[in-house]
Amino acid sequence: MIDSQFFGLNAGGHLLVNALIHAANTSLVFWFLLRTTHTRWPSALVAALFALHPLHVESVAWASERKDTLSTLFGLLSLIAYVRYVEAPSSIRYVWTAITLALGLLAKPMLVTWPFVMLLLDYWPLGRWQSAKSKAQEKKLIKLILEKIPLFILVAASAVITLIAQSRGGAVRTLAHEPLALRLSNALVSYAKYLLLTFWPNHLAVYYPLAPRGIPSWQIVGAAFLLIGITAFCFIQRKIRPYLIVGWL
Repeated sequence: MIDSQFFGLNAGGHLLVNALIHAANTSLVFWFLLRTTHTRWPSALVAALFALHPLHVESVAWASERKDTLSTLFGLLSLIAYVRYVEAPSSIRYVWTAITLALGLLAKPMLVTWPFVMLLLDYWPLGRWQSAKSKAQEKKLIKLILEKIPLFILVAASAVITLIAQSRGGAVRTLAHEPLALRLSNALVSYAKYLLLTFWPNHLAVYYPLAPRGIPSWQIVGAAFLLIGITAFCFIQRKIRPYLIVGWL
């Protein structure tokens, strides 16, 4: 609404604000990675990919996708606040983590996974799991989960409110009329396709319709082998290269 007051129907103004927020997000990605991993060039590379990758262009080039860039801004601020809380625990820092997460959820509910992301960060690079001996790791994990209960409550409330609001507004559509096997196969193949598009962003489209005649068996089998293989490799490497399993999950 503020943009509309300033720029009216001038798309250039809206896109400029999107670009500025995206630039801020890129800086936050670099800052967050540098602070947690203490590696300058890998952090810069990841930030550059975040800034320039074609799969992410929609969030900046599409004016109405402000919700994506804005939720990312608050989501990154929430992660940075969480890292500061871990470094020096205090109620104020935890509250800031929750507030920035709440603001991100108000922008777009995609941040409902954030408490799980924080648990992964506890594994790497924060190393809060490894700080306990093997016999105490289970208790340590339970403690880390309990620590995030308020955040889980926050995202659960956001999910329920969003579902109710969108259902009443007719914005929620399901694929319940499609066979379960087709829905599962579509999810599997779509995940694999997006993974491939990450490395080779070719034939990008605004809309990817569900195949009317079903998905070829070779695509389903290939996607399953690809995802299982990557998961197994990352799991095997979890002690030597913990960033692989964290990044993959």
